[in-house]
Amino acid sequence: MVAGASVLLGSACVLSHAAAEAQTPPAPREAKTVAGGGADGAKPAGAVDHVTLIADRDDDDADDTPDGDAEVVAPGARVDAFTLDARYAGATLTPRSGSENARVLVQGRPLPWGERVPARAQLQGLAAGHVSLVARAGTREWTLSVDVHGVGVRDGEKKPVDMARAHASIERTPPARVDLDDADHDFDDPDALRVVTTSPEGAAPLGALTVDSLAADGSSLDAIRDVRLLSVACDHGVTAGATCSASAPLRLVVDDVDRSHPLVATRSVRAEVGGAIVVRDSSGKKLQAIRVSGPRTSSAGPIGRHRLTIHPVVMRLTPGGAPAVGGTDLGAIASLRQELALASATWGQCGISFGPITQMDVRVMSPPPPYLVAIGDDVGLPASGGEIHLRIEGRPLTVVTKNGWSTRQVALELQRTAQRLGLTATLSENARIGPGAAPSVDVAMKRIDGQFATVELVSSSDATLSVNVGTVDLTDGLQHFGDTDSVAGTLEERALVKAVDDGDPRTIELVVIPFFSGGGRIGESFIASDGSSMRNVVIIDRAGVRARRTSLTLAHELGHVILDEPGHPDDYGIDTPTLLMDSDASDSSPFGPRRLTTDECARAIRQSGPTARLPLLTAWKLQPMKYPPR
Repeated sequence: MVAGASVLLGSACVLSHAAAEAQTPPAPREAKTVAGGGADGAKPAGAVDHVTLIADRDDDDADDTPDGDAEVVAPGARVDAFTLDARYAGATLTPRSGSENARVLVQGRPLPWGERVPARAQLQGLAAGHVSLVARAGTREWTLSVDVHGVGVRDGEKKPVDMARAHASIERTPPARVDLDDADHDFDDPDALRVVTTSPEGAAPLGALTVDSLAADGSSLDAIRDVRLLSVACDHGVTAGATCSASAPLRLVVDDVDRSHPLVATRSVRAEVGGAIVVRDSSGKKLQAIRVSGPRTSSAGPIGRHRLTIHPVVMRLTPGGAPAVGGTDLGAIASLRQELALASATWGQCGISFGPITQMDVRVMSPPPPYLVAIGDDVGLPASGGEIHLRIEGRPLTVVTKNGWSTRQVALELQRTAQRLGLTATLSENARIGPGAAPSVDVAMKRIDGQFATVELVSSSDATLSVNVGTVDLTDGLQHFGDTDSVAGTLEERALVKAVDDGDPRTIELVVIPFFSGGGRIGESFIASDGSSMRNVVIIDRAGVRARRTSLTLAHELGHVILDEPGHPDDYGIDTPTLLMDSDASDSSPFGPRRLTTDECARAIRQSGPTARLPLLTAWKLQPMKYPPR
């Protein structure tokens, strides 16, 4: 017999030319044919074609169904099928054995065994095992022998993870040592996955593999090459005689800090929510893939991908002056986008993404003029009667108050008076602070063209009602809230935030300032449950941006809003410096404050998910991906 030559072509590949009778020399061009036969395509009697497939158990068309189970396989999901060459056009394929392990596809639809095969038909692997087929075309007959290999993943308890209906998740635990010479034991890591291969009895293993990590846009993020595989026991239900191998537990991490730690450097790969982990052969062809999303299990159930909408603003120090970070407008935009990318990757542990950061609109703005009139600022005492004199855009405005009027009644009277002057006056009621008698009410003044109107307080004769105009002066730092006024914020904070607010509490306003007054603070947040007119707002200063991975200030402050939780876990529990929401940890290593728990992920979905009272997170279904060869 003539020995067959093996040529690996990827996820669906032909491995050997047909064998011919020893006394029949091969045609001169036989070595160039795809699956054997002579130069004219004739097939010698008793010849055998050998083909290798991968069981197609992933979900390339993102319909939550394994491609091998689909009634109609979409064009994008046929990447793992093998196209038969022209010699099979018009032939019939009749199974001798293993028909359950593969099927023929014609334009994505299964073709019953025994029917004539049209041109460009494909073979699709369904389960690991052998398939023996008799091919007949006219008077010619030959054998098509198919080896179907399995490529899948296991979790820390050695349980198979469904590559279509489940997903990979980003690491939420610090690096830990694992015995890399024992691929058959459990490991205490809810997110790490082992790659497992299954080869049918007698078939050669798949050889060296690469684990490739793709971003949500399909670009390559990272890869682990020459993945080491060790022999392991096969999963229950695998055909007898099959051989199985598994890799070390592979960690999907946020950044290079986690990626390069010596304990896990050889088995870590950067990943992104919405992306994919692709197992490739030595030639770079895709074998199988699993998408990346949130935790597979939590008290809220499996967590998929969710999107958080953020409106970022960088404030200038003075009108027309330098921005708070970056030096220039372009530098400020680039700097804040880097910080947003890091925060988005960090919250990827819970399946939360901010969307394409490069497409996020980052505004650079000057501080607003004094436009906000605060009625009853501080303790919110009612009016006792008097006159309030203001000057708006140089024009005088007088409001007469009456004894017993509430702060809201006075604000409404101010609004009516301003409207008679052709101004737009918008009311917003603040939360009542601890020592306050009633909530204060802010009135934002705008000109007819929509721009803020400049307001000056001339005088007020009301003995009990406080009236102030909010002024934003960032040259001496932003005056921040204290314990008593935390729910409402200071007047300067309100004047700043309400100048950039989009009016939609389902989005988060992010404001970057030069610094806070008094020192010691680099970030703060206002959450919706406080009842304030400032809802879902995060303010950080340039020190918070510069801290980067040391404290992940932006990701931390966003956490207060997403979790609807003003406190910190270590305020009332055990101090865990590896947790993102720890209040005092500062460490740029993989053991610093960067981890989120499954309980926190579940809380994020309950408090801010699509069914929450005020949904900040929207479900973001995974879309089909293209898998270009490396």
